[in-house]
Amino acid sequence: MLQQPATFLFSFLLLFGLAETISASQIGVTNLALGQQVRASSEEEPASAAVDGNPESYWQSAGTVGNHWLEILLDKTHTISQVVLPLVKGADSVVAEGWVGEQWQVLGHLPADNPVIAFEPTETGKIRLRSIDGKQLSIYEVQIFAHDPQPVLVNQVGYNTDLPKRFTAPLAPDGTSFRVVSAEDNASLYEGTIQGNIGDFSAFQPDAWGTYQIVVEREAANGYSVPFWVSPGLIEQVAYQPAINFMVDVRCWFGDSRSYSPTDSSADCPNLGVAWRDSHQFSMEIPSLLNLYFANPEAFSTERMPVQGLYLGVREELPENTPEVVRLIYWAVDIYLRGKVNHTLLKEQLAYFLYAYPELSEYIPQSVYNEARDYLFGIWGDEAINRWQWHDIEHSGNLFQVYDFIGTGKGQFPPGHSIVPNLMMYEVAQREGRDNTEKYFQTAYDQTQWLLDNLDWTDPLTTKGQRQGEHITVTALVYFLENYPEKAPKGINKKISTWADEMIRRSDNLWDYRRYSDEKWIIPTIWPDRPGADNGFNEVGNIAGFPAPALAVMPHLKDKTKQQRLKELAIAYVDHMFGRNPTGRHFGFDATTDFAGVELGWHKEWQGGAGILQTARGVLDGSPKETVYPYHPGAGDPGHTEGWVTFNTAWNTGLAYLSSSNTSVKIYDAQFSTEIDQVKQGKTIGIELTAPLNTDSEVAEQAQAVIHHKNGSTPVTLTETGKNTSCFRATWEITEPTEKLVVNYGLGWHQKVSTVSVQ
Repeated sequence: MLQQPATFLFSFLLLFGLAETISASQIGVTNLALGQQVRASSEEEPASAAVDGNPESYWQSAGTVGNHWLEILLDKTHTISQVVLPLVKGADSVVAEGWVGEQWQVLGHLPADNPVIAFEPTETGKIRLRSIDGKQLSIYEVQIFAHDPQPVLVNQVGYNTDLPKRFTAPLAPDGTSFRVVSAEDNASLYEGTIQGNIGDFSAFQPDAWGTYQIVVEREAANGYSVPFWVSPGLIEQVAYQPAINFMVDVRCWFGDSRSYSPTDSSADCPNLGVAWRDSHQFSMEIPSLLNLYFANPEAFSTERMPVQGLYLGVREELPENTPEVVRLIYWAVDIYLRGKVNHTLLKEQLAYFLYAYPELSEYIPQSVYNEARDYLFGIWGDEAINRWQWHDIEHSGNLFQVYDFIGTGKGQFPPGHSIVPNLMMYEVAQREGRDNTEKYFQTAYDQTQWLLDNLDWTDPLTTKGQRQGEHITVTALVYFLENYPEKAPKGINKKISTWADEMIRRSDNLWDYRRYSDEKWIIPTIWPDRPGADNGFNEVGNIAGFPAPALAVMPHLKDKTKQQRLKELAIAYVDHMFGRNPTGRHFGFDATTDFAGVELGWHKEWQGGAGILQTARGVLDGSPKETVYPYHPGAGDPGHTEGWVTFNTAWNTGLAYLSSSNTSVKIYDAQFSTEIDQVKQGKTIGIELTAPLNTDSEVAEQAQAVIHHKNGSTPVTLTETGKNTSCFRATWEITEPTEKLVVNYGLGWHQKVSTVSVQ
């Protein structure tokens, strides 16, 4: 049963694997092998290690060639349909057998590059795994799952109180009833019916923290979801720390850059990358971290999120109160400058830093900004690029040009990538009083016009075909529109509206999941000759980053129905990551320890590889492939699974836009009864901030906004209106003459502002 993460400390311990792993007792989710009796043909490593729930321990047979076997005695007879072996070594073939009718019956064989052995539902109380004439056999973990006759797929963690809440019951016909019940006492709290295999309980908005389940009621068999939470800002509460954990853990040299020595032919990260292992020039680390921080800066304060990483070798020691997210930004900037990076997309990352520096100057010395400024302005128009990039495409690094081509399904050159960086360089150049500032703006304008004239959203190569880089294009268009409404090219509104129409059209299915095309669910691989190519790419970044463009576009749509549908799709993609998908699994292999509230993580993780990510926290390892859609869970994970920095940075951006869309600032009268836009001198106003800052559901927490007045700016401390809300309030007495008051929260392009005139 899920336990409430009542304090931030509990969540922090859980994310570090120090708290007890949360599990559930639902059919199809519980690993029936866990902790059961085992015996083996031989043991060089204990057979019990295969059922201890620890993916690092393993059973190992004798070092001989032969038929090695491992037998698991279940607690009772179950109807099972799936055995999952996340990691097996030493066997070309493994057979799963069940004890049926007083004899062993073959259930299935372990497929190549697929940890799932799926078979017809079989009643048995005993499973045997056997290698056929193989060498020494090692099995790291055995997962055995009962057949679920009425699956109910939800976000395993849960749902933000005031956002869409939907689930999928893939076998339930239209009109089937469902109930939301208390997981504590089974009391019914909400009722509805399923249409198109989807149940919608968005109207269920409980005031207090609780643990809930969906019950789908049918004569043949009821269906039960895993338990989940509903709470204000729940997704952010669960996701922020793993997002930062990942960025801390996967840095080059594991955070020690004292021996950093790049050359013309090598970036000197021993596992590929520049500042992060197995990152790429298109991983967009700095923009993704700035998005997270700017959308909800209070969430990343050292009080809420203590610093944990080492930052050895960087040239500046930052103040003790520097948030970890800012330390990570500086880590990248320092590495990029020391390495003299000169690639199109890495230069663009530094542009984000220059633009954002005034908001970081409290922590990062001016000398760092000066060095980055002088370096970047000097190379912005360079044609040549660093030779130590990979998965690149032939192009000029001159960022004053219009790129009239786009990248491949690898995601390495998304359309419009240079728009926002050129607009930022325009702002920095103006701030610095440089000559020819309009050149940067004109480049952004011309690049945007090229997109408006040439991108066809019905061609999936322009959208989902950009894989993890997809979110960059539409957010760039929205950024231009919002920051330069009078100067932006005409037609952006129409372009993003037609994008929304196409996304909505492709998402009319039981998962609220935007398909690649009318024929395919998943983006095709760019390597069609590789094994498993027909199953499509590992497209975690498509899914994780999608909330960013969807939520960026939503406020600019005139049609309220389309706005609501786009919001549903944005949240559905978060849900998809957290288990509302045909496999019923979270995308992270270690999700049960890395994310509070997850019952079942991904099937497997990549061992070694360029990033050595198997020991990192918060990794997004894989996503369902073509063969499992629309609902064929027995197909399991037939494609390549491997975590990647570029997937997680897409998630950082998607998570940031989710937070930003849930944040607002309002000004009220002193009693908070009426929202106001003007007030008399000497009166008191009420300031209300709504933001996902509910890190502790047992305490009324505090947050800070900033109020701007005639004499400058003043931080205002606001207090949560209850123990478990996202609403923070304070009053402010107008004691000094001023013409207006401006209250803001958030930074840069995610800033939320409210203004009141003073009479």
